[in-house]
Amino acid sequence: MVKKSLKGQQGLRDIVQTRLLNDVLQNSCDKWSGWMVLIVDPPSLRVLSSAVGMYDLMERRVTLVEDLVKERAPFRDMGAIYLLTPTKQSIDRLLRDWTPSENQKEPRYGNAVFLYFLGRLPDNLLAMIKTCKPLLKRVKALGEVNIDFLTKEDRAFHLDMKKSFRYLFPHRNTGKPTPVEMVICDKLVTLCATLNEYPHIRFRSASPLCTSLANVFHRKMTEFIGGNENWWYHGDANHTSRGRSTLLLFDRSDDCLSPLMHEFTYQAMVNDLLPIEEDRITYKSETIGTGDGAENKSMDKDVLLNEKDQVWVELRGKHIADVIQILSNRIREMVNSSTSQVAKSKGTDTKALSLSQMANALKALPEYREVMDKLSQHMHLSHQCMDIFNKKGLLDLSEVEQTLATGKTEEGRVPKLNELVDMTEEQLQSTEDSQIRLRLLAILIVSQKGIRPSDRDRLLAAARLSPPEQRVLNNLEKMGCPMIQQPGQQGGKGFASMFGGQKAAQSGREESESEYSSARYVCVLKTIMQDMMEGKLSMDDYPSVLPMPAEGASSGTATTCRVPTGSARKGGATTSRWAKKETKAKPKSSFSGGRKILFAVGGMCYSELRAMHEVMESGDTEFILGSTRFINPRQFLQDLSTLG
Repeated sequence: MVKKSLKGQQGLRDIVQTRLLNDVLQNSCDKWSGWMVLIVDPPSLRVLSSAVGMYDLMERRVTLVEDLVKERAPFRDMGAIYLLTPTKQSIDRLLRDWTPSENQKEPRYGNAVFLYFLGRLPDNLLAMIKTCKPLLKRVKALGEVNIDFLTKEDRAFHLDMKKSFRYLFPHRNTGKPTPVEMVICDKLVTLCATLNEYPHIRFRSASPLCTSLANVFHRKMTEFIGGNENWWYHGDANHTSRGRSTLLLFDRSDDCLSPLMHEFTYQAMVNDLLPIEEDRITYKSETIGTGDGAENKSMDKDVLLNEKDQVWVELRGKHIADVIQILSNRIREMVNSSTSQVAKSKGTDTKALSLSQMANALKALPEYREVMDKLSQHMHLSHQCMDIFNKKGLLDLSEVEQTLATGKTEEGRVPKLNELVDMTEEQLQSTEDSQIRLRLLAILIVSQKGIRPSDRDRLLAAARLSPPEQRVLNNLEKMGCPMIQQPGQQGGKGFASMFGGQKAAQSGREESESEYSSARYVCVLKTIMQDMMEGKLSMDDYPSVLPMPAEGASSGTATTCRVPTGSARKGGATTSRWAKKETKAKPKSSFSGGRKILFAVGGMCYSELRAMHEVMESGDTEFILGSTRFINPRQFLQDLSTLG
């Protein structure tokens, strides 16, 4: 059963799931009464796994999922469903299943074949399929499902392009789009087709890469609409319940600071500090005994941190301190509420039970075991994060990072540049982890638009970087972040600059209303989303490919910087907290206006994902975030290392 997510609207994951279940699986079921085999190539398997479970497949008579690339046993009495990427490699393997050879005299599967492709099937590949008569006479359906992307969350997706970074930066303006740009636009067309969106296209004017992508996407989207007469979109003459959407393109070079910062919300910490891969993480779990004196044992347990884990969904955007407090309270409440049940089962009074007896008895209760296992899992992961946090001294480090990023100390004072450099040098000298040193020096360089020539040698000496790490640092220049400050680029000039009176650069980001000083910095994307929601995003900085309705944008040079509303850690704390609560007054039953789809070329970090949830909670605009892939700080540094 498909659920309704935030504010009563169906989420992206549910839309994808419905499309796969109905247009692929159920459609095949309706045309073939027997059991079926589902054959997928690696990319389509990842799409399928992100939205559909094995139970869903079994309900629709799919008994087996096979890898197109691997050797497979024949099932000549079963129907075959192919879900493939529209590439020559996959078509070649498809035809091999149905072409007689020395090793295969007969076709591999039965008399019903259903062909589905993640994106548009080019004419030359369709012509290849038509040449295979044994296949052609068995085809019962052929369609394009337009799901060439992976759902990360209900309102987040990525294109599964892990190795694209080196082909995107620095952008080489050759006058024609690169193959990687073409792939990105093809995949974005499938996203818009799935969402039934024909978006207004906006892009960062200062980015040649986004300018190129905007024009290519516009052309491909126009071609898609021309070739699909029955396709409809939100905002057309027959679907006016919500307006046309807007697609905003920006790239990672617009903000190299956010993916370097230490973020202390749960999701960001897990992805930064723990060994997680594709949302899967392994941790030591204590097996629960029978409650009759049996010993508990520890074992490795794999868990998925995704939309199916309701505890994860609730807590992932919260500060780690709040997460631990919430989990502790819930576990305590569970123990207290179950105590009377335990005592009754033992036939004795609650006070007569020892702590160990109570714990073992509680663990034997089936309902306790299921809920407590989930809570304990997250308590373990959050404490694991905190152990690393304390071991690596990230609290002191975060104050340096936050001061560099915001241009202000916790008390609101703007320090001089000499003070920032001294503070950074001291932190570099006391930090053992080389990757943390690299990140800190990179944060200084990005936030201050380079370092002074006179500071370069002593900062590099304090950072103690290896040659590969030094190359990563140098590659920031290929992202538009100069290593050495240019004259007049930093705040102070003249005598003040000569005698160390130069002020620290202020990034222009507003300060967060978080009660934690380690969360003062706000990513650039949050401000952009707020401006879009209020119709204030500058058309000079973010023009559109075609003219937009007047209410959809702000003309002139509207700024993307805001005046801070005050910090909950300073003198105006009471006012700030009351104001914060008022912005979340009454949840809306639904979104209004068209969707805002924001796509980051070159990777999106988890602080940006959290910012989307915060902005959506404060208004009635639906945002969907996407990227070539989602990145943690380590992956961003790895991407930088690929630039040569």
